[in-house]
Amino acid sequence: MPKKAKEQSLFNVPVIKEGQKVKWVILREIENWILVNCENGAFTGVILAKEAKELKRSNVELSSGTELELEIINPAIRHEDGYYIVSVTRLLQYDVWKSIIDKFEKDTIITVVPTEANLWWLLIDMHGIKGFIPLSQLAPIHYPRVEDGDQDAIFDKLLALIWEEIKVRVINIDEEERRIILSEREALREEREKVLSELEVGKVFDGVVSGVSSYGLFVTIGGTVEGLVHISEITYGHVNNIDKLGKIGDKMKVKVIGLENGKISLSAKQLKEDPWEALPKKYSIGDVFEGEVIRFVPYGVFVRVFDDINWLVHLSELSQKAVNNPNEVVRIGQKVKVKLILIDPKNRKIGLSMKDLDDNKEAKADKKADLADVAEKLEKEEAEKKTTRKPRAKKAEKEEAAE
Repeated sequence: MPKKAKEQSLFNVPVIKEGQKVKWVILREIENWILVNCENGAFTGVILAKEAKELKRSNVELSSGTELELEIINPAIRHEDGYYIVSVTRLLQYDVWKSIIDKFEKDTIITVVPTEANLWWLLIDMHGIKGFIPLSQLAPIHYPRVEDGDQDAIFDKLLALIWEEIKVRVINIDEEERRIILSEREALREEREKVLSELEVGKVFDGVVSGVSSYGLFVTIGGTVEGLVHISEITYGHVNNIDKLGKIGDKMKVKVIGLENGKISLSAKQLKEDPWEALPKKYSIGDVFEGEVIRFVPYGVFVRVFDDINWLVHLSELSQKAVNNPNEVVRIGQKVKVKLILIDPKNRKIGLSMKDLDDNKEAKADKKADLADVAEKLEKEEAEKKTTRKPRAKKAEKEEAAE
């Protein structure tokens, strides 16, 4: 072969046309895009920032010297620096689609990352292939349970799941539209079946709060099976603000107390010592505590001292003076000293008093003022008696002298 012809063959330039697959070698990353070189060095191309980001998120090796098979998008459209724009998306779509079909047939669990959300589902974009996780297919810990169906609150909960890794199973494939339906609940199928097989009334489990409602806390066992701890089963005391007793993600030990028609009833308070049984063992009449005023009632105020038990201070025990309205003496949230004057575990009643305590300065001051008023009144009466007695005495003396 002539030398000239041999040199030409070494620099054979491929035909440049749209959709052509060419092997490329990564040169380097420049800002957010990636510079690549045709395998024989005939020309240079660029992978744009959006696709480069997708490749990184998919853990595609992008170090210098890595070989990739890419497609030329459109030879007539160039990068601002004159490079050909190349893409791996359509090639990856082919591989991704094959992988999805394989995992669907084998019932395999996959990990996805939502990129968008709306009020009906989470959207997953896998190199252009659309995947959807309907709300009904989310695990209990991720389900956006919102009272009154507040759409803004639901949307906020779904937005919090964007870019979070979620394990799912493929449950439906639309070949024509190249869309897939995914389920987080199905990914937890085996765990759910295992937990359900172990559920029995009386058994105790470690759970996680997965929802907060005005009527109780939803607790998930094993991340898959959800039950309700009714507000009456959270604690022995009065629940004034359920948000203070549990928030989503909190760990909570629960006892199964009911299994009926697929509904699971749980209790947290039954795993605690009943404070009404403990009280007589720990406290005696006359003991003094510090508590917080939490509620007014027509006949007094309730003070929280311990274990969410609210103890009553009757109106007559608030102050040495007569009280018609509790806010004359205390305010909600105020820390006060109280003395135990009644324990009735059988009827679950506790009585407290504030009026006889040494540190009730206001009551003592009022009492002192009342006593001062009484003393002043007595002094005035005594003075009046003295002034009225003297004229009578003189009159009597005159009458005696006349006789």
